[in-house]
Amino acid sequence: MKFKVQRKLNLANIDKELWPYETEDIGIEDADSFEEAQQLVDKLVAERIGYYKAKSEEHARNKNSVLPKPDIAPPAPNTNQVDVPNVSNPTTKTNDPAVNTGMPAEFNV
Repeated sequence: MKFKVQRKLNLANIDKELWPYETEDIGIEDADSFEEAQQLVDKLVAERIGYYKAKSEEHARNKNSVLPKPDIAPPAPNTNQVDVPNVSNPTTKTNDPAVNTGMPAEFNV
């Protein structure tokens, strides 16, 4: 008679930030006794927990060792800027006939 043992490993118990909902199924199907199957599964579970803990610690180290951002000086003001006249008031009268200063005279009532 062959024995089968399965266990589900909840990865959120190891690191909830990395694996909030993930699980892993670990099982043995061809053991000669129940005790042997249980021992093999326990051994596999311990190995996988060690693997995931190492991944979690590596992630924590990488997360905490983020390089500080260098101080960036603000850009120097551009002294070559051209003053743009304020054109928000379209009814301003100018002496230049090519400049559209508002509505044509025939529309004024």
